Amino acid sequence: MAKINFDAKNCVFNAPRSEIDIEQTIKKSRFIGSIRTILTEKDAASQIKEISSLFPNATHYCWAYRIGINDTLEHSSDDGEPSGTAGRPILGALKKYSLDNTLLVVTRFFGGTKLGVRGLIDAYSETSELTIEKAGHVEMEFHHLLQFTCGYDHSKTMTNTLRQLSIPEERISVEYVADVKYSIEVPCSLRGEVTPLLEEMLARKLLTNLIWHEEPLIRAKLG
Repeated sequence: MAKINFDAKNCVFNAPRSEIDIEQTIKKSRFIGSIRTILTEKDAASQIKEISSLFPNATHYCWAYRIGINDTLEHSSDDGEPSGTAGRPILGALKKYSLDNTLLVVTRFFGGTKLGVRGLIDAYSETSELTIEKAGHVEMEFHHLLQFTCGYDHSKTMTNTLRQLSIPEERISVEYVADVKYSIEVPCSLRGEVTPLLEEMLARKLLTNLIWHEEPLIRAKLG
């Protein structure tokens, strides 16, 4: 996965609540909208291939995606439909609903009746918006997995420290073995506060085995 540079401004984004496939028929043509959350262009290519395999022998697999939050990367494809009649309306729907890190594919099985340029634009736009509305959308936030160990004599101090940092309890996992092992999904918006504090505690030997896992996790934003 490509490295993502995080700061407080690009941690939270709107994404589909559910990854779904929705079908409707317009003038005998089947249109199937498929929406997925992605992080990279490689993710997009993989998902487009997978969706194409779900609906083999279709006439067109048209798509659009938006990757990033502030400096958004956008691409779309008409996949053989007249220029501007498919990919652009799909991308327009993603932008209308302010969805980031999202891929939307509209698969078409031609039914024998030509729709014309205006009809195609309307069909792809309508299918895209229907898919987004059925999927719903939710605020998501990038997280990083943090792991460390501390002794039982310091665990109460550690728990209080995590509470003061406003890390949601749902993101904290504790295992009581020979020592106390913490696994914490830290919202990237809080990493700037968490890092120096824990490094200071590491220097004071209040904790050991401090590891930040750089590959981002995507979780629904809490609070």
